Formats: sequence, structure tokens, C-alpha cells
Amino acid sequence: MKKEKIALIIGHNKRSKGAYSNIIGSEYDYWLNIAYKIKERIPELVDIYERKPNNSYIIEMNEVLKELNSKEYKYCLELHFNSHTDNKANGALTLIYPNNNFSKKLSEAFLKRLNNEFDVKIRGVYESPSSKDRGGYGIHKAKHNYILLEPFFASNDEEALKFSVISDVVDFFVRFLNECR
Repeated sequence: MKKEKIALIIGHNKRSKGAYSNIIGSEYDYWLNIAYKIKERIPELVDIYERKPNNSYIIEMNEVLKELNSKEYKYCLELHFNSHTDNKANGALTLIYPNNNFSKKLSEAFLKRLNNEFDVKIRGVYESPSSKDRGGYGIHKAKHNYILLEPFFASNDEEALKFSVISDVVDFFVRFLNECR
């Protein structure tokens, strides 16, 4: 029986590293490190995609999506974290394609486990209205179930500390991905 793989898409890239935390660094560097540690543990289950720096986000994403859409995946997770000028902002959320029941149920399971293990507030599962909406490009252009994850606010030092132990985050994802194949 063929096992279905899962794609991990690194949020941001070397050109545009995303949000920054004094505790854990940039989104790009943080998730790049974690994704490759996950891949070391379960290489048969995950593929990793990175946006190669180019002139624009759309060009970068189109390159990723061309390769991603040429393969079969059970689902895809785009890895991010949130940031806000209010350093008390907190919680986890996911973004999905509208009315995608698979992605909604998977997101709810992810958020529930995240809350149980890291004690973060669940902000919810949001349906991305279009490819032009924040984070919506991959969600709307991928042929697969595609979920954009925002598990915490790195601008909140208390929350960033919860996710600063890399081995705990890797363990969480390895368990989740193995259980949700």
C-alpha cells in the first residue's frame, strides 16, 4: 500500500524572512530549521519546499506550486508564525480554502493538540476568501488540501518562549504528521 506524503512549505525565504522574534529569530530561519529536523525523523513521509528568492512573491510561489502540483500529497502545510505591534497578541490560527472539510477537520485537530501541548489560545480556522488575501495564494493555487499554519505570536515573548525548545516543536510535528497521515 502506497503511503501518501505530506508537503511542508517554508514560510518566507532568504530575501524576505518574515516576522522576527528576539527569542527565536525570523520565520524563515525558524521553520527551515524545524522542517529539516522533521524530515530527518520521518524522511519517507515529508517533502520540503522553499521559495527561491526572486523579484516577487508571486514568481516565487508559482515556482513552488509548479513543482508541488506535479506531485501527489495528502495535504500541504505552509509554516508561519504571527507577529503584531501589540506584544500581548496571542494564539494560534490556520487558514484554509473555503468549505474544505478535510482541511477544516485537520486544522481543528492541529489546533486542539497545539492547545493541549503548548497551552496556546485557539483563535480559529479561517477560510481564505481569495488568492489575493493574506496567505491565500498557495491555498487557492495548490491542487492539494493546503493549510497555512500560524501556531503562535512570536512578538509575544511568553508565547515565543513556549516554542523556543526546537526539539519539543519537532516532536509535536512528528507525532501529529505520523498520526494524521
